[in-house]
Amino acid sequence: MNASPTPVASARGDGSRSRLELEAVVTAGAAGVAAFLLGLVLLQGEPRPIGGVGSVARVAAFTTGAAAAASFAVANLRSEAPLPRLGRRLEGTLRVTATCSIALVCFGLGYLAALSAGEVFQAGFIGLEVDAFAGALACAIASGAAAYLAHPLGHDIGTRTLGALVPTFLVVGVLFSMLTASDEDWWQRHFSQLGAGGGISGFAFNVTLILSGLLVATMGAYVRGDLEEVTDGERGSSSRWVGRLLAIIGLCMVLTGLVRVDVAEWLHIAFASSMVVIFCGLCAALPRLAPRLPRAIHLVSGAMVVGTVVALLLWVPVGYYNFTGFEFAACGLIFVWLSAFVRAIAAAKADRADASPRPGRRADSTSVRAGGKVGA
Repeated sequence: MNASPTPVASARGDGSRSRLELEAVVTAGAAGVAAFLLGLVLLQGEPRPIGGVGSVARVAAFTTGAAAAASFAVANLRSEAPLPRLGRRLEGTLRVTATCSIALVCFGLGYLAALSAGEVFQAGFIGLEVDAFAGALACAIASGAAAYLAHPLGHDIGTRTLGALVPTFLVVGVLFSMLTASDEDWWQRHFSQLGAGGGISGFAFNVTLILSGLLVATMGAYVRGDLEEVTDGERGSSSRWVGRLLAIIGLCMVLTGLVRVDVAEWLHIAFASSMVVIFCGLCAALPRLAPRLPRAIHLVSGAMVVGTVVALLLWVPVGYYNFTGFEFAACGLIFVWLSAFVRAIAAAKADRADASPRPGRRADSTSVRAGGKVGA
């Protein structure tokens, strides 16, 4: 049997993945140059500290966030990845929602990362101040790195990507709110106290909830498409309810962020509690709604229901911790389930792909029956 010739694209290294990598590098370079020029303009004057009020980090945070969001948006507009089959109108809505929400999340991650890095460096280099050139260079490096890291997300929006972005952004946003909280005793009341009042802490907490909810709702649409693919689009399949329940959970998160606890406490707590109730219902009903998923996720889902009940009992009536402790426990359980759920969907899709007939399989079988000889 003659060896097939090496494809030209592979030999030159200009295949699709190589082109995407080149696009990421070019986008990062452009973002770095733009951030450097903008930094030179905004940082003119007296030398500035790395972190704190009026620092280089405040300028770098905006350039880094903008670079990450723009890089993702450009990659997403150029992407040819298919959307879940949800109908033309729903697909258009999904594309707009996914692009806007993930772009905002990329901005938030870039902004918080640069701001946090500035505070860390300022604590390490006490008293250090830098001029406009050095500050602009820092902006360029941070923005170029953010653009490079965010670019692949635009070509790979799916359940796995969203499943990783949701907990990452939620944890980063909440930690930032905790570190910048003006009320040091917030944890003695409840978690949502971080979003009360004005200031950057409350703004960051509420925006984090809103954007995370949009991501979860978007993820619900992709989950619905993935499960319909696993079930071969069976009519009347109850698996679509998994995506719908996830979308409802995301909507509750958005409403929890929109209704501040210090404005309408009862309504805020009602939306937050609804998330936990619907999550437990989803976990309990998952074996019936999506029986084709691996058994592991059904075991994890059952454990999550038990864990949530135990966490609730430790709050009331045991009194082991306060309401904040229960909220932390519930969030941790949801994160664990989300990670396991994303992997379960990926495993189910991989198993289906392995079981599906591939082009050329019949010809290979025929050639084996003919003596195992394949013509050149």
